[in-house]
Amino acid sequence: MNQALISQGVPLASFRAVVFDLFDTLVDFDITLFPVVEIDGKEEKTTSRAAYDALYDGGFLVPNYPAFHQLWLQNSKEVWGERNNDPELKEVRSIVRFRLLMDLLVAIPAQDRERAALTALNAHMYGIENSVVFDTDRLDVLGRIKDAGLPVALLSNFDHAPTARRIIDKMGITPYMDSILISEDEGYRKPAASLFLKVAEELGVAPAEVLFVGDTFDADVTGPQGVGMPCAWINRKGAPVPEGARPPDFEIEDVKEALSILGL
Repeated sequence: MNQALISQGVPLASFRAVVFDLFDTLVDFDITLFPVVEIDGKEEKTTSRAAYDALYDGGFLVPNYPAFHQLWLQNSKEVWGERNNDPELKEVRSIVRFRLLMDLLVAIPAQDRERAALTALNAHMYGIENSVVFDTDRLDVLGRIKDAGLPVALLSNFDHAPTARRIIDKMGITPYMDSILISEDEGYRKPAASLFLKVAEELGVAPAEVLFVGDTFDADVTGPQGVGMPCAWINRKGAPVPEGARPPDFEIEDVKEALSILGL
């Protein structure tokens, strides 16, 4: 057996359910597909141009693109900084971020800003959605788990649930899922303990009977560990365990290796 699959005290094949992260676990972002723009002579990968063009084409009063992009960066930094420092781990819905951005675009009348926020949000999410790729072999992984009689769920941090659900529908993942939890819907982000407890409850098992599979250490390792849920950390780049952190129960390089953990 691959050394990465040696458990930190969790018996192999002792699980009654499996929960997966979504992004860079079941599906991947392909950075080469992300929109590219030139700002001050430098190329940047950003959806801000798509949002800008949608606003301009929609007849909204916007500044020149470089000025818009700076407001975009400023707003995102402020919103994400506040979110990431929130001890309660509350999610900030994408529409809230775009409403705040519209408030910075003072030429847009107040009565038009909600429509403008939705216009920019939809253009942004279109760029995100079209930068996602999927290895169809992962459907085989999900199928084998389901064939073994194990319920399967998805638990993802994402600030726009409709886009996340469109992605999993488009990739053919939805039929394999017994439960789908997206942070925008739940109001909280991983590693919030309530999310892991809820997904275990929805699957009808105890947290200790669930294998959680994900790629982000804080969200997908520290999070499940906090409720006694075993975890498999997808560590493609061989990163070290953060100093002072408890190691994951399993360490793998690809989601397919979860089958070996499950004895499948």
